[in-house]
Amino acid sequence: MWDNKTVEWVDVELTSFCNIKCPGCLRQIKQNKVSNILNKDILKFEDLKKWITLDELPNLKLLNFCGSIDEPTLHPEILDIVNHFNQICEINIASNGSTKTTNFWEELGSLGISVFFGIDGIDQQSLERYRVGSNYKKIEKNFKSFIKAGGQATWQFIVFDHNEKYLEDAKRISTEEGFKNFRTIYSHRVGNNESKTKQRKEEKYISCKYGNQKRIFLNHTGALIPCCFLNSESLELHSSKNVKSSFGQKYIEFGEILSNNLKYNSISEVLDGQLFDFVQKSWNTVPVEKCWQTCKKEKRDIFIDEELK
Repeated sequence: MWDNKTVEWVDVELTSFCNIKCPGCLRQIKQNKVSNILNKDILKFEDLKKWITLDELPNLKLLNFCGSIDEPTLHPEILDIVNHFNQICEINIASNGSTKTTNFWEELGSLGISVFFGIDGIDQQSLERYRVGSNYKKIEKNFKSFIKAGGQATWQFIVFDHNEKYLEDAKRISTEEGFKNFRTIYSHRVGNNESKTKQRKEEKYISCKYGNQKRIFLNHTGALIPCCFLNSESLELHSSKNVKSSFGQKYIEFGEILSNNLKYNSISEVLDGQLFDFVQKSWNTVPVEKCWQTCKKEKRDIFIDEELK
């Protein structure tokens, strides 16, 4: 299923830094297990240039800077990274938007890339119920600068009990402000106790979301893994070798960091390696627990995307 010649989409967790404290985020839910790796490391631009190339990924179409624990725009080399990779594929950044200056966002917008702004409200009071530490006025100034400069903006809205009544207002505002798209998310994250969920129909077998999308995930430690759903355990393994599942057991057995980290392997070596092979073969025997939960039981977020007129 995974092959360096067929991969089209790479999710990249650029850093371990974030400026806000969302209660449903891994940073908060598992703080006692991953706190020692937070706010410390980044993927260096010089390494990313060596790892992600069209020689290694000849069909690469999208780099999506969206991790489990990071705010991508806090990376000190983010503009250099975007400038470089914008020459070889499409770029998307998932951001809370409450960072940097309007000059930064104007420069980012001038590159014509896509940014998903996580805005779960229509004013400061409704926003900070979940996006703790975020500043609505700052976000507003930043997205205006980004859009005016030519950036392609999507308003992303996670639905909760407290903000569901503002959903249509958010769509109206996003249209008025020049956003291209609006994404509504019904989340399965725990920790916030009030996210609105929608039940998916269970699959008859494991249908791998990332595999079907020709997509892989690179976390901020340099570990290449099949999907974002396995990143929680991957980060715990990196932090404390806390084994929770068969995936963790095999990670240890196959050599830990040496088995799937791009500091020691090429992308093709990892994709052809034992860990990816084990995950895929497990689906026909005893599936990796997270694969069963997310890609058979379908316990994952539901996205509803709308193009704005």
